[in-house]
This record gives sequence, structure tokens and C-alpha cells, in this order.
Amino acid sequence: MSSFEQLFFRLVFSLVILLSWLVYKRKLHVTGKERANFFAAIGLTYAFFALCGLSAIAFDIPIAVSVALVYTQPIFTALISFATRKEKPTLSNTPVIILGVIGVFLVSGLNVADPQINVGIVFPVLAGFLYAVYLWLKRRAPVKEYTPLQVLFNTYLFAIPILLAAWMISLPLSAKPLLVGVIVPDATQLLLLFLFALLSTVLPYGLLNYVKVEEVSPTTEGMLLLGDPLLHTLWAMLFFGQYISAVQYIGAALILASAAISLKLGAKGST
Repeated sequence: MSSFEQLFFRLVFSLVILLSWLVYKRKLHVTGKERANFFAAIGLTYAFFALCGLSAIAFDIPIAVSVALVYTQPIFTALISFATRKEKPTLSNTPVIILGVIGVFLVSGLNVADPQINVGIVFPVLAGFLYAVYLWLKRRAPVKEYTPLQVLFNTYLFAIPILLAAWMISLPLSAKPLLVGVIVPDATQLLLLFLFALLSTVLPYGLLNYVKVEEVSPTTEGMLLLGDPLLHTLWAMLFFGQYISAVQYIGAALILASAAISLKLGAKGST
């Protein structure tokens, strides 16, 4: 099943799960015009963030490499801060960015003597950038008007048609079935997709929306999320027998170290 189709079914199932729960609790709140722009922005960001994260697999990028590149997110956060002049480069944060860039170079498997790179590497790097944007938008959600699950429901409500439009545009432009292909899923696949929607979509992102901005800083939130790539790497070895080169493991470690140090410096700067 292609990346587009997997994500489409996961989002549809997630929307149905959230809709059922919100109707049961009598808390359904579909956004009006006043917040449509916000939910369109976060829906678009989520759709392409999730799509880019999945699409690396369609290009045979190992799970450990893909997830390490997704967690370049703190590096992009710092670069966005520099570009928007919210933060100035310093003697402490500049080397951290360079460390992360070196890690990306190593984990990509790029050979200086033969600088050919799998195009699939682009997807998780783009996912890292979009992840930073998604977390930034999430912390600006109108929590006084919407509950965390209502925010997630409206995010998916906008994400689905945006994803569907992108799929229709990409279908005639790409010949890669694992990216844009369409199949009729059987009962087992639908069950797996439903479980992905419940356990890997609604549950984690619903809990993430419950993080209170005034109680948990962006730095603390980011530090806790760094446990994700370590678990991904473990699952890749245990369940899929995926092993990457020692140099790529070093690159992944450098990316995580850069992210952790960057978040630590952010915490010191905010105190």
C-alpha cells in the first residue's frame, strides 16, 4: 500500500474515531470561519509532515536513518529562529547546528568520492522541518475555545482534503507505486490501518495536544520527544532486522546529541 493511501486511511479512521468520541461526549465543535485559517495551516502542515515521514520507506530508506533525519526538527527550529530574528547565532548555538549538519551528512550515507544520494533522504529531512512548524502551530492552538481533541479533530478535518488533492495531483506525475499507488485493501489491511489510526495517530497526537503550554516548556516537550527515535531504532532491529552502518549510527547519535544540546541551550536562554 502506498504512502498516500496509508495516510489517507489512517486520517479517515482517526477522524471517525474522534467524531464518535466527541459526539458521545457531546463536545463536537467544528470550526467556523474565524479559526478556519489556523486549522487549514496546521492541517496542511500535519498532512505533509506525516506524508514525508512515511514516504522515506517507499524509497527503501532504513527506519533508523529516516527517524534520525526527522529529528533534525530542533535544528530547523533554531534556523527558523535565526531567520526570523527571534534569536541570534552565538558561540554556543552555532557549533550545535554544525554538529547536527555533520550528523545528517553521516546518516545519509553520502560518499564524498561518489556523491550520489537516494532521493528518499529528502522526505525525512523535509518531515523534520514540517515537524518543527507543526509543533510551533500546535502551541498556538486556540485552547480557550477548543479542547485538545477538538483541535485534533479539526486538524484532521482539513488535513484529509488537502492530502487527497495532493494525491490526485501526484498520481499522474509519479510512476512509483509505493508512493502514489492505489489498491483495494483487504480486511487484514483495514484492521491494521484502524489500529494505526487508534494507537499511532489519535492516541499519541491527542496526548501531545494535552500538553499545557503554561506547564510544559517547548524545551521539555522536545526533550521528551527525543525518546521516539531511540525506540524506532530498537523496533527496526528487533522486528524488521534492519541494521545500518556504524558510521550512520554515529551520524544518528550526533543528530540526537545536537537536538538535545540545542533544546538545553533553549531552556537556559528562557530562564
